[in-house]
Amino acid sequence: MAMMNQHDEEFRKEVQSGSMWAVIVKVCLPLALYSWISQLFAVLDTLMASHISAEAVSTVVYMVQLQHIVLAVGGGLSVGGSILVSHAYGRGDGRQIRTIVSTTMALCAVLSLIIILFIPFTPAVLRLAGTPEVFVAMGSTYFAITLLGIIAQFFITIYISCERCRGRSRKILALNMSVVIIKLCLTALFVYVLDGSIVSIALATLLSYLVILASALKSFTRKDDDFSFSLHSVSFRKNVLKPIFVLSVPSMIEKASFSAGKAMVNKMAANYGTEVVGAAGISNNMSGLLTGIEVGIEDGGSSIEGQLYGSGNLDRAVRVYHRLLISVAAIGLTGFVLMRLLSSPIAHLFSLSRGGYDPAFHQMIITLFHYELTGCVMLSFSYAGFALLLGLGRTKAILFINAARIFIFRLPVIMFFQNMTDIGYEAVGMTMAISNTSTGILTLLICALAIASERKKLSASRTPL
Repeated sequence: MAMMNQHDEEFRKEVQSGSMWAVIVKVCLPLALYSWISQLFAVLDTLMASHISAEAVSTVVYMVQLQHIVLAVGGGLSVGGSILVSHAYGRGDGRQIRTIVSTTMALCAVLSLIIILFIPFTPAVLRLAGTPEVFVAMGSTYFAITLLGIIAQFFITIYISCERCRGRSRKILALNMSVVIIKLCLTALFVYVLDGSIVSIALATLLSYLVILASALKSFTRKDDDFSFSLHSVSFRKNVLKPIFVLSVPSMIEKASFSAGKAMVNKMAANYGTEVVGAAGISNNMSGLLTGIEVGIEDGGSSIEGQLYGSGNLDRAVRVYHRLLISVAAIGLTGFVLMRLLSSPIAHLFSLSRGGYDPAFHQMIITLFHYELTGCVMLSFSYAGFALLLGLGRTKAILFINAARIFIFRLPVIMFFQNMTDIGYEAVGMTMAISNTSTGILTLLICALAIASERKKLSASRTPL
């Protein structure tokens, strides 16, 4: 068994026996800020695109979901790898950590080569995915550049997972702040000064990723670090690959199907007009300024839960889950009030373009956002639930929840509104409110069942034969 450095060992012990609230704040608070800033990243993209034109912002919104489908594969691998890393970290097994990190990176490298081969055929790929021709014409080059950014994200995600597991949340926050500053400066230069298109937005994003990627490469090349890459530690043996894929494949399917489902919803929303797609995307980004904080709590919480579960400390993991529920509930309610108050001035920013102020688009954004914000209150509980389920390694449960979110609570609902009622574009917002609320309730039920199942297994293992 490899030996951990003193900092990693001290943090591991703090998670196992220190103050739960102190650990949650230490790990989750910087990650919540990190996630919020990342969401701000998306809002800035949308804001800059809206300055170009309503058609530009609709193209960006549509392409984002296709990007997420591609990112889902590498992102799914990092999810599976990070769960196994947190379990190994909880046990204090440094050698296993290096094996998982190295193997996951090797798999992402293979995936990256495949994506690079598809880049020259981007327009054909977009048409094959059923992308409306107006979006293909405007977004092909944009999408090709974002594919390169996705490759960078594969390795960045692995790096962030490792740093999160080690409790280095403040470092993640600092790196992301530098990325946002670079992104903001470059995008403002390209769009507002040089009158660039959405292609310049993609280029600014790609260049800004190089900051974290450089830090990741520096970290992964340290020879005396259990969390570094080692070619000798790469293993394609069944006992190494099987656990990674068992956890990763459901996450890949979940992320890809969720993004594919959202792309289908966007396509249906276009039946009300292409500007509705842009307004719905802006509404989603605005709500992301609230849910982004909760995503950070999910990320930090899953690392804590995974370490506790890996060390066999189920009761403490459940108590952490209860505290995460309290945290997201407080954030959700507070955010609901604040975002309702700020909805009009924020929407106004997105209604300004080179062609001037568009009051109809402004009202459309507000209407959709108010509906979506209503569903975000109950959706808050999902983020605490996902933290628990990821820590327990129950990626199939998350697959089920998000599949239900899209294919039960969302697509059938919007189809009902379009085919059985004469409700206009408001149906898009109503659909979001229904699906988000239902998802939060379902997650609470699944987590209760998961806890009961884990306690039953634990009890059975302790019962003498």
